[in-house]
Amino acid sequence: YIAHQCPRWNRRVNNILQEVFFAMNIYAFADEASPMIDGQIDALRQNGLNGLEIRNVDKVNVSSISDTKAKEVKKKLDDAGFRVWSIGSPIGKIDIEKDDFDTHIELFRRTLEIAHILGAKHIRLFSFFIPAGKNPEDYRQEVIHRLGIFRDLAKGCGITLCHENEKEIYGDVASRCLEIHKALPELRAVFDPANFIQCGQDTWEAWEQLKGYVEYLHIKDALSDGS
Repeated sequence: YIAHQCPRWNRRVNNILQEVFFAMNIYAFADEASPMIDGQIDALRQNGLNGLEIRNVDKVNVSSISDTKAKEVKKKLDDAGFRVWSIGSPIGKIDIEKDDFDTHIELFRRTLEIAHILGAKHIRLFSFFIPAGKNPEDYRQEVIHRLGIFRDLAKGCGITLCHENEKEIYGDVASRCLEIHKALPELRAVFDPANFIQCGQDTWEAWEQLKGYVEYLHIKDALSDGS
Protein backbone atom coordinates (compact mmCIF):
# COMPACT_ATOMS: atom_id res chain seq x y z
CA TYR A 1 0.00 0.00 0.00
CA ILE A 2 2.79 2.43 0.93
CA ALA A 3 4.73 1.56 -2.22
CA HIS A 4 1.62 2.13 -4.32
CA GLN A 5 0.76 5.49 -2.79
CA CYS A 6 4.28 6.93 -2.62
CA PRO A 7 6.37 6.83 -5.84
CA ARG A 8 9.62 7.26 -3.91
CA TRP A 9 8.84 4.21 -1.75
CA ASN A 10 7.77 2.35 -4.88
CA ARG A 11 11.19 2.91 -6.43
CA ARG A 12 12.94 1.82 -3.24
CA VAL A 13 10.85 -1.35 -2.94
CA ASN A 14 11.45 -2.20 -6.59
CA ASN A 15 15.18 -1.69 -6.15
CA ILE A 16 15.23 -3.95 -3.10
CA LEU A 17 13.26 -6.65 -4.91
CA GLN A 18 15.59 -6.48 -7.89
CA GLU A 19 18.64 -6.81 -5.66
CA VAL A 20 17.13 -9.85 -3.95
CA PHE A 21 16.14 -11.44 -7.25
CA PHE A 22 19.51 -10.95 -8.90
CA ALA A 23 21.33 -12.24 -5.80
CA MET A 24 19.18 -15.36 -5.77
CA ASN A 25 20.11 -18.52 -7.65
CA ILE A 26 17.08 -20.39 -8.95
CA TYR A 27 17.29 -24.04 -9.92
CA ALA A 28 14.55 -26.42 -11.02
CA PHE A 29 13.46 -30.02 -11.17
CA ALA A 30 13.74 -29.73 -14.94
CA ASP A 31 12.41 -33.24 -15.49
CA GLU A 32 8.98 -31.71 -14.85
CA ALA A 33 9.43 -29.88 -18.17
CA SER A 34 10.85 -32.84 -20.09
CA PRO A 35 12.04 -36.38 -19.33
CA MET A 36 14.97 -35.86 -21.70
CA ILE A 37 18.08 -33.87 -20.76
CA ASP A 38 18.02 -31.86 -23.99
CA GLY A 39 14.45 -30.76 -23.27
CA GLN A 40 15.40 -29.94 -19.69
CA ILE A 41 18.23 -27.70 -20.90
CA ASP A 42 15.84 -25.93 -23.27
CA ALA A 43 13.41 -25.30 -20.40
CA LEU A 44 16.17 -23.94 -18.16
CA ARG A 45 17.26 -21.60 -20.94
CA GLN A 46 13.72 -20.40 -21.72
CA ASN A 47 13.08 -19.58 -18.05
CA GLY A 48 16.41 -17.90 -17.36
CA LEU A 49 17.39 -20.28 -14.55
CA ASN A 50 20.82 -21.02 -13.12
CA GLY A 51 20.69 -24.78 -13.38
CA LEU A 52 18.90 -27.76 -11.91
CA GLU A 53 18.35 -30.07 -9.02
CA ILE A 54 18.79 -33.11 -11.18
CA ARG A 55 16.41 -36.00 -10.59
CA ASN A 56 15.67 -37.99 -13.77
CA VAL A 57 17.80 -38.09 -16.91
CA ASP A 58 16.40 -39.47 -20.15
CA LYS A 59 13.73 -41.33 -18.18
CA VAL A 60 16.20 -42.85 -15.67
CA ASN A 61 16.71 -41.74 -12.07
CA VAL A 62 20.01 -39.91 -11.80
CA SER A 63 21.24 -42.23 -9.03
CA SER A 64 21.07 -45.14 -11.47
CA ILE A 65 22.76 -43.71 -14.57
CA SER A 66 26.17 -44.92 -15.76
CA ASP A 67 29.42 -42.98 -15.51
CA THR A 68 29.35 -42.55 -19.28
CA LYS A 69 25.86 -41.07 -19.16
CA ALA A 70 26.75 -38.78 -16.25
CA LYS A 71 29.77 -37.43 -18.14
CA GLU A 72 27.61 -36.87 -21.22
CA VAL A 73 25.06 -34.95 -19.16
CA LYS A 74 27.80 -32.90 -17.47
CA LYS A 75 29.23 -31.87 -20.84
CA LYS A 76 25.83 -30.84 -22.18
CA LEU A 77 25.13 -28.75 -19.09
CA ASP A 78 28.59 -27.17 -19.15
CA ASP A 79 28.22 -26.30 -22.83
CA ALA A 80 24.85 -24.68 -22.09
CA GLY A 81 26.21 -22.75 -19.11
CA PHE A 82 24.19 -24.55 -16.44
CA ARG A 83 25.26 -26.22 -13.21
CA VAL A 84 23.89 -29.04 -11.08
CA TRP A 85 23.10 -27.56 -7.67
CA SER A 86 21.91 -30.77 -6.07
CA ILE A 87 21.21 -34.43 -6.73
CA GLY A 88 17.47 -34.89 -6.22
CA SER A 89 18.03 -38.43 -5.04
CA PRO A 90 15.52 -41.01 -3.78
CA ILE A 91 17.79 -41.81 -0.83
CA GLY A 92 15.77 -42.40 2.33
CA LYS A 93 12.52 -42.68 0.42
CA ILE A 94 11.95 -46.31 1.33
CA ASP A 95 9.85 -48.11 3.93
CA ILE A 96 11.83 -48.30 7.15
CA GLU A 97 10.50 -51.80 7.93
CA LYS A 98 9.98 -53.55 4.59
CA ASP A 99 12.75 -52.38 2.27
CA ASP A 100 16.34 -53.62 2.28
CA PHE A 101 18.65 -51.02 3.78
CA ASP A 102 21.92 -52.66 2.70
CA THR A 103 20.89 -52.29 -0.94
CA HIS A 104 19.99 -48.69 -0.22
CA ILE A 105 23.46 -48.04 1.21
CA GLU A 106 24.96 -49.17 -2.08
CA LEU A 107 22.62 -46.84 -3.94
CA PHE A 108 23.82 -44.00 -1.72
CA ARG A 109 27.46 -44.85 -2.49
CA ARG A 110 26.60 -44.73 -6.16
CA THR A 111 24.81 -41.40 -5.74
CA LEU A 112 27.98 -39.93 -4.23
CA GLU A 113 29.92 -41.06 -7.30
CA ILE A 114 27.35 -39.51 -9.64
CA ALA A 115 27.40 -36.27 -7.66
CA HIS A 116 31.17 -36.01 -8.12
CA ILE A 117 30.92 -36.54 -11.87
CA LEU A 118 28.17 -33.95 -12.23
CA GLY A 119 29.90 -31.45 -9.96
CA ALA A 120 27.00 -31.33 -7.51
CA LYS A 121 27.77 -30.11 -4.00
CA HIS A 122 24.48 -31.24 -2.43
CA ILE A 123 22.47 -34.45 -2.22
CA ARG A 124 18.80 -34.27 -1.24
CA LEU A 125 17.60 -37.18 0.88
CA PHE A 126 14.70 -38.27 3.12
CA SER A 127 14.14 -39.89 6.51
CA PHE A 128 12.24 -43.06 5.56
CA PHE A 129 8.57 -43.82 5.23
CA ILE A 130 6.91 -44.83 8.48
CA PRO A 131 4.35 -47.68 8.25
CA ALA A 132 0.75 -46.47 8.25
CA GLY A 133 -0.76 -46.37 11.71
CA LYS A 134 2.59 -46.63 13.49
CA ASN A 135 3.99 -43.99 15.86
CA PRO A 136 6.92 -42.23 14.15
CA GLU A 137 8.62 -41.67 17.50
CA ASP A 138 9.08 -45.43 17.84
CA TYR A 139 11.48 -45.26 14.86
CA ARG A 140 13.53 -42.27 15.97
CA GLN A 141 16.67 -44.18 16.93
CA GLU A 142 16.65 -46.23 13.73
CA VAL A 143 16.13 -43.14 11.56
CA ILE A 144 19.03 -41.32 13.23
CA HIS A 145 21.21 -44.43 12.96
CA ARG A 146 20.56 -44.80 9.23
CA LEU A 147 21.03 -41.13 8.44
CA GLY A 148 24.22 -41.25 10.48
CA ILE A 149 25.53 -43.99 8.20
CA PHE A 150 24.93 -41.72 5.19
CA ARG A 151 26.66 -38.87 7.00
CA ASP A 152 29.70 -41.02 7.75
CA LEU A 153 29.93 -42.27 4.16
CA ALA A 154 29.86 -38.69 2.87
CA LYS A 155 32.50 -37.34 5.26
CA GLY A 156 35.38 -35.59 3.55
CA CYS A 157 33.86 -35.76 0.06
CA GLY A 158 32.86 -32.11 -0.18
CA ILE A 159 29.16 -32.88 -0.58
CA THR A 160 26.50 -31.58 1.80
CA LEU A 161 23.62 -33.90 2.63
CA CYS A 162 20.27 -32.11 2.82
CA HIS A 163 17.15 -33.58 4.42
CA GLU A 164 13.83 -32.68 2.81
CA ASN A 165 10.63 -32.72 4.83
CA GLU A 166 8.16 -34.99 3.05
CA LYS A 167 4.70 -36.32 3.78
CA GLU A 168 4.61 -39.67 5.63
CA ILE A 169 8.35 -39.93 6.31
CA TYR A 170 9.77 -39.54 9.82
CA GLY A 171 10.73 -35.93 9.21
CA ASP A 172 7.38 -34.75 7.91
CA VAL A 173 6.72 -32.17 10.65
CA ALA A 174 9.04 -29.53 12.06
CA SER A 175 9.57 -31.07 15.49
CA ARG A 176 10.91 -34.33 14.07
CA CYS A 177 13.00 -32.51 11.47
CA LEU A 178 14.52 -30.57 14.35
CA GLU A 179 15.32 -33.82 16.15
CA ILE A 180 17.22 -35.00 13.07
CA HIS A 181 19.25 -31.81 12.75
CA LYS A 182 20.08 -31.65 16.44
CA ALA A 183 21.26 -35.27 16.40
CA LEU A 184 23.11 -34.87 13.09
CA PRO A 185 24.05 -31.20 12.72
CA GLU A 186 26.10 -31.96 9.60
CA LEU A 187 22.83 -32.60 7.75
CA ARG A 188 21.31 -29.44 6.35
CA ALA A 189 17.65 -28.86 5.54
CA VAL A 190 15.74 -28.52 2.30
CA PHE A 191 12.81 -26.45 3.54
CA ASP A 192 9.65 -27.33 1.59
CA PRO A 193 6.67 -25.25 2.78
CA ALA A 194 4.21 -27.04 0.50
CA ASN A 195 5.10 -30.42 1.99
CA PHE A 196 4.60 -29.00 5.48
CA ILE A 197 1.19 -27.66 4.45
CA GLN A 198 0.18 -31.13 3.29
CA CYS A 199 1.06 -32.45 6.75
CA GLY A 200 -0.93 -29.80 8.61
CA GLN A 201 2.27 -28.14 9.82
CA ASP A 202 2.21 -24.36 10.24
CA THR A 203 4.95 -23.17 7.87
CA TRP A 204 6.01 -20.08 9.82
CA GLU A 205 6.33 -22.16 12.98
CA ALA A 206 8.42 -24.65 11.02
CA TRP A 207 10.63 -21.88 9.66
CA GLU A 208 11.24 -20.47 13.12
CA GLN A 209 12.34 -23.89 14.33
CA LEU A 210 14.48 -24.87 11.35
CA LYS A 211 15.84 -21.66 9.81
CA GLY A 212 19.26 -22.17 11.36
CA TYR A 213 19.65 -25.45 9.47
CA VAL A 214 18.20 -24.48 6.08
CA GLU A 215 20.51 -24.86 3.08
CA TYR A 216 17.91 -24.12 0.41
CA LEU A 217 14.17 -24.04 -0.22
CA HIS A 218 11.71 -25.71 -2.55
CA ILE A 219 8.93 -23.56 -3.94
CA LYS A 220 5.69 -25.02 -5.25
CA ASP A 221 1.94 -24.66 -4.71
CA ALA A 222 -0.08 -26.64 -2.17
CA LEU A 223 -3.41 -26.41 -0.40
CA SER A 224 -4.16 -27.62 3.12
CA ASP A 225 -6.42 -30.37 1.73
CA GLY A 226 -3.31 -31.96 0.21
CA SER A 227 -3.89 -30.88 -3.38
